[in-house]
Amino acid sequence: MRAYWIAGIAAACLCLGGCGSAEAEDTQYQIYYLEKDGMSLEAEGYDTDTQDTESLVGELFGRMDTEPDTNEYRTARPAGVEVAGYSVEDGFLYIDYTAAYTSVDPVTEVLYRAAVVKTMAQIPGIEGVSIQVAGNPLTLKDGSAVGVMTPADFVDNTEETINSYSRATLTLYFLSDTDDHRLKPERVEVTYNSSLSMERLVMDQLIEGPKAEGYRATLPEDVQVLGISVNEGICYVNLDENIRSLSGSVPEDMCIYSIVNSLTEISGVSRVQISINGEVGGVLRESMSLDKAFERNLDLVEE
Repeated sequence: MRAYWIAGIAAACLCLGGCGSAEAEDTQYQIYYLEKDGMSLEAEGYDTDTQDTESLVGELFGRMDTEPDTNEYRTARPAGVEVAGYSVEDGFLYIDYTAAYTSVDPVTEVLYRAAVVKTMAQIPGIEGVSIQVAGNPLTLKDGSAVGVMTPADFVDNTEETINSYSRATLTLYFLSDTDDHRLKPERVEVTYNSSLSMERLVMDQLIEGPKAEGYRATLPEDVQVLGISVNEGICYVNLDENIRSLSGSVPEDMCIYSIVNSLTEISGVSRVQISINGEVGGVLRESMSLDKAFERNLDLVEE
């Protein structure tokens, strides 16, 4: 992984916006800061004519570390946390933090992570952000990897949501253990951080697999959600290449409709568009085309 080391970069980055070509047009980015109370994020506009992706990442990092113009805001980066390096590869920004990141309290960490993702994902060509700490993937308290993040993974963070957990009952569709061509609904109770979107929660639970007997997993356990969002009733799910390592015992239509039926249980989601590595219209295995937004199909569900 090619790294761009940024120790001491903050001061240098601030001049980049004024050092570009006179012919380049300024683009405004929203830089996310903490409110003074430290419990919510707010954005402040920043204009720059920098277009090179790596340079722009460094410039926005520098801007995030600079005190905002609005007195009610402050920088979100926790004291003592440093960016050891970063790289941009295949449309994703990989950030490596120093070991001090692990000592940040959970509320501050989630807010800072959200600020970084929301700021950096605005850069053209960056589809998601992945964080490492001292060279190791960032994990949650339960040991699970956080993976690639997009702005859709974070709801608006307020004191009531960022510091609280909620319980939800999800209806997830897994493969029946008695019929390779039938899905079977499993209702599960989950406790989750309220800053996590419901769509991401459903996908994480599908990847984790069924909890009860009588079901079989429909997704590879190493597949990652690169992005997920909802617009006008369509949930857009971007999965990584690992979805192609689907077990031969799982029919491709069962995999797809496991996702579709589970996500359309969420209020406001009526169809699901699935892409692989950002490619819309690909094929899962050799026969399952992904060129359309899928509607739920209860004909595949075991009675």
